[in-house]
Amino acid sequence: MNCLLCQQPLRSDWALAQLLSFKPLTLSRLCAQCLAQFTPIAAATACPGCGRAHSPKLCADCQRWRQQGYALLHNRAWFSYTPAMKAFIQQYKGLGDYRLHEAFADQLQLPTRRTALVPLPSEPGHYARRGFDPVIGLFGHLPLALWLKKADTAMPQAQKDRQGRLQTPQSFTAHLPAKLPPHVILLDDLYTTGRTLYHAQAALRQAGYQGTITARTLIR
Repeated sequence: MNCLLCQQPLRSDWALAQLLSFKPLTLSRLCAQCLAQFTPIAAATACPGCGRAHSPKLCADCQRWRQQGYALLHNRAWFSYTPAMKAFIQQYKGLGDYRLHEAFADQLQLPTRRTALVPLPSEPGHYARRGFDPVIGLFGHLPLALWLKKADTAMPQAQKDRQGRLQTPQSFTAHLPAKLPPHVILLDDLYTTGRTLYHAQAALRQAGYQGTITARTLIR
């Protein structure tokens, strides 16, 4: 097996404790050199509301969400939006290189007990053009709860400035199963302003979900 980015052969250096844990082992799809290009976010020094790196106190953006009456999502992100990560997203989403959906599968691990992992889906138009859903691709190794639907919008988020993103109208609807777990984790690829995730939270609440809702994103 080769690294998804540089195509060099991969080595699996599992520790004995991992081999004896009897838990499923997820192979890394990036070599150590390629993985080192990306900058992890330390949870201990991240914003407790959105996961912004090097912001241990609640950032101004999260304070505004709270002032507007939103319950904070306490998002945690795995990586910062560095030039290397921007290039990865462009290759994966912009150019439609679906091979890369597995790149961080060994990193993107989450609890599933009494928890629904709810990805934010693509708009139908984006799915038709790209041929895949990038968020479901990234988290597809996990048991996902596909509760959300997203309608087409006039302009993609990537083409808007900050103010345009914040003014984006609601486009999510939620359809809940009869039996609901007490916890939901919303999943997305990138947290920029938080507008999309807070719309997803609102859609779940409007549909009647009363449990806790937090979020996890690949990038902040």
